[in-house]
Amino acid sequence: MEEIVKLLDENLEYVKHEVSGDRITIWVKSAKKEVICPYCGKPSKKVHSRYERSFQDLPIQGKKTTIVVIRRKMFCKNKERKKKTFAEPLDFVEPKFKRTKRLEKRYLK
Repeated sequence: MEEIVKLLDENLEYVKHEVSGDRITIWVKSAKKEVICPYCGKPSKKVHSRYERSFQDLPIQGKKTTIVVIRRKMFCKNKERKKKTFAEPLDFVEPKFKRTKRLEKRYLK
């Protein structure tokens, strides 16, 4: 399963998976030690909180696949910014989308 997760994003770490009927759910988290603020570009290592966000991905062996990311909300160190936190950016999905980029690409064909 680790290999499948690394194909999605090399910065992800496999946590666990569950197979239930025609579904596979894979939980992952970021392996990055620090995260760059998407607004100001400053790095941050300080975690504010964690939450889960799920996305549909390409099927695996004919089963619908959901990726659940244990995502971090980080503190921004930039004192000039009004917002003090930001969500860890994800490279494999567009903001506010519910499907991975590779699944979106498949639908566009």
